Amino acid sequence: MVNLIKAEFFRLGKGNAVRNVLLAGVVIIIITGLNMFNSGGATGGIGVQSAASTARSLPVNGADFIQQMRDDGLFPFFILAFATAVLGADYSTGTIRNTLSYFANRRIVFLAKCITGFLCCLVYTIVCLAASTALGVLLYGFGGINLVFILRMLVQIILSMPLYLGMIAIGYCLLVFTKKTSITITVYMVGMLFIPSFTYQIHQLFPKAEWLKLCDPLSAFSMLSQFWEFPASYVGMVLLVWLVLDVLILAASMRRYTFADVI
Repeated sequence: MVNLIKAEFFRLGKGNAVRNVLLAGVVIIIITGLNMFNSGGATGGIGVQSAASTARSLPVNGADFIQQMRDDGLFPFFILAFATAVLGADYSTGTIRNTLSYFANRRIVFLAKCITGFLCCLVYTIVCLAASTALGVLLYGFGGINLVFILRMLVQIILSMPLYLGMIAIGYCLLVFTKKTSITITVYMVGMLFIPSFTYQIHQLFPKAEWLKLCDPLSAFSMLSQFWEFPASYVGMVLLVWLVLDVLILAASMRRYTFADVI
C-alpha cells in the first residue's frame, strides 16, 4: 500500500494536471479577492452560494476575507476538480496499463489511489488557505486573525474530511465509468447544482429534520465551515450521513474498479 501511494505521488510529480488545477484554484482566489476589494461597499458573496451560505457584506478584515473564501463554495468545486485530476491522471497518460500490470490486488490499488487523492486534497486546502491568508492580510490587514480563529480553521479542516472522502469516492466512481477526467468533472459539478433540489424534496418528506437540507455537498461544506453557528446535532447528523455515504460509495466504487475493464 505504502509503495503504491509513493508511486502515485512520483507519477503525479511528473505530470501537469494536478499543478494546473492547483494554480487555477489560487488564481481564482486572487481574482475574486481583488474584485471584492475593488467593489467598495457593495454586498455579495463569492463562489457558489448554497442554502447554508447567503450573500453578506464584503470583508472588513483579513480573518473575514479568509472565512468567506473558505465557506462560500470555492473549496468543494475545486477540491473535486483537484481530486479527479489526481485520480484521473492514470487514464489521461495511459499509465493505467502499467499500474495494473504487476498483478497487484485491484482493491489495494483503488484504496491507494483514494488515499493519494485525499492527501492531495489536504495539501490543496492548506495551499489555498495560505493564498487566502496572504491576500487577506495584504488587502485587509491582520484584523480578526487570532488563536480562536486559527483553532476554528483547524476544526473546519477536520470536520471537512468526510466530505473530501465522499467527493473523491464519487469522483472516482464516475471516472471508472467515463475514463475521462474532463467528463467526470463536468458531470459531478452539474450534479452538485441539482443535488440541493433532491435534498430539499427529502426534507419535505421529513419536515422536522431541518438538517436534511444541509446534506448536499455545497451546503454541508458551508455549514461545516461555520460549524459554530449551527446546532451541534445538525453538524453531527450531517457528518454521520456523509460517513455512511463514504462507506457505501467506496464499497460500490471498489467493486466497480475490481471487475470493470478499466483499461
